[in-house]
Amino acid sequence: MNRWPHQIRGVSEVIAARERGERRICLTSPTGTGKSLMISDLIGYCIDNYLQAVLYTERKMLVRQLTATMSKNDIKHGVRAADYEDQRDLAIQVSSLPTEYSRVLKRETWELHKADLVIVDECHSSKGPQAQTVLQRHHDAGATIVGITATPIDLYPIYESLIVAGTNSEGRACGALVPCRHFGCDEPDLRHIGPVKIGEDLSESQNRKAIMVPGIFGRVYDWWKKLNPDALASIAFGPDVPSTVWFCEQFAAKGVPCAEIDGKECWLDGKSYPTSDSIREDILGKSKDGSVKIVWNRFVLREGIDMPWLYHGILATVFGSLQSYLQSVGRLLRSYPGISEVILQDHGGSWWRHGSANIDRAWRLNQSSKEIALERTKIFTGKKEQEPIRCPQCGQIRAAGPSCSQCGFQSTRKVRPVVQADGTLKEYVGDIYRPRVTKEEPDTHKKWKQVYFRAKNSKRGMTFNQARGLFFREFNYWPPMNLPFMPIHEGDWQRRVSDVPYDRLFMAPREPQKIEEPVYENDLFEEAAC
Repeated sequence: MNRWPHQIRGVSEVIAARERGERRICLTSPTGTGKSLMISDLIGYCIDNYLQAVLYTERKMLVRQLTATMSKNDIKHGVRAADYEDQRDLAIQVSSLPTEYSRVLKRETWELHKADLVIVDECHSSKGPQAQTVLQRHHDAGATIVGITATPIDLYPIYESLIVAGTNSEGRACGALVPCRHFGCDEPDLRHIGPVKIGEDLSESQNRKAIMVPGIFGRVYDWWKKLNPDALASIAFGPDVPSTVWFCEQFAAKGVPCAEIDGKECWLDGKSYPTSDSIREDILGKSKDGSVKIVWNRFVLREGIDMPWLYHGILATVFGSLQSYLQSVGRLLRSYPGISEVILQDHGGSWWRHGSANIDRAWRLNQSSKEIALERTKIFTGKKEQEPIRCPQCGQIRAAGPSCSQCGFQSTRKVRPVVQADGTLKEYVGDIYRPRVTKEEPDTHKKWKQVYFRAKNSKRGMTFNQARGLFFREFNYWPPMNLPFMPIHEGDWQRRVSDVPYDRLFMAPREPQKIEEPVYENDLFEEAAC
């Protein structure tokens, strides 16, 4: 099978990194751009060089998919998981991380596979202590760890180097991906659900309160009918499992054949069944042949599911995490005969929170979810990028321009319909993110320097963002973001002032030991900043 250029590049760079001694490597490429073939080529490299390898995942369903991929590519391998034949003498193994931890480290009934190369599929899901204990044992034995994911977020220092194999643009150029049209139908008002952690998914309780308000079902159903009049294959993400089942039942009552999949039960044809391989395969088969129009789920179908025939996605949920958003929307983007573009029906405000599913992401391995979210906010508040326009006629979101490419309606006003807690719809006009007007007075540099050292010496460990907030509260204006003793790199604004070295600050002295740091008698300023 021919390989796309980004696949060849990704595999070559991983091999080169390993051969120059790198031991913890993360390989990233968007969902749908052929990571399975890259895995097969890395396994092939091991076979050609008489190396042993193990391919890990977290979920039983993915073990089945990975072993099917190995068999399809004529790679002889063993499977170190329950219900499989014991072939642990083979050089290439596919394994479940939970099973491996239980057998090798907890019960000590098996020995760790003597792998030279350890590949972790969907490595963003393998950050827990059990998975890391297994991987550390391999690392201590001299193996190279290669984690593969479409969303390399919160992975440092588990992985120490990042290789970007492909981008969304490259995926569309080679025919692996199709473009997505994003419709911002309406979104919930989150003010009544309690504090929401920046960059993290809402709890199921919060999501339920946000989405399950009076009248919301009618809008989800009406928009699906409007955007998908031919009822082409759809996938839908609900706020929690009970609410997702409820949505499924309500659509079915309207005459739309639906199914629902979660970890314990599946809903099909008005009946609930215990989740099993056979019922899942039945549901996916019905989705493919069109006898089931919408497959509903909470998060089970977020990753590792190959459903390229999908045309329409419904987000009846709020994605606080960029990782969850990209993994879920990635189910839609794979190319398929007869589908030139796909539709995303968003009821959670994802474009404003996370951006378009089509854009190329500038990944950095040391980024956290919170840092990415705050950086996006700063882009808009600093007006480095204009917020998108939602067409009031059809709901399609566009980056700029006077006319909607979907319906031709001309409007440059930024209007967002927001569902209130009582179910009423309110339109908000203008940008979400208000610009922060900055100014620089003759003593601004001196004032910031004082705030900098106060933050640096604070007992609670203030971040640069908190320090800038403290400056505003004390002096009633925002300082510029390029003063001496301010971070050069955007990501450092989310880090503690005491953790960022002087050589990463604007115009900072080269010899920090000569700096006279002011001494303060109390930390009352911390209360205001935190």
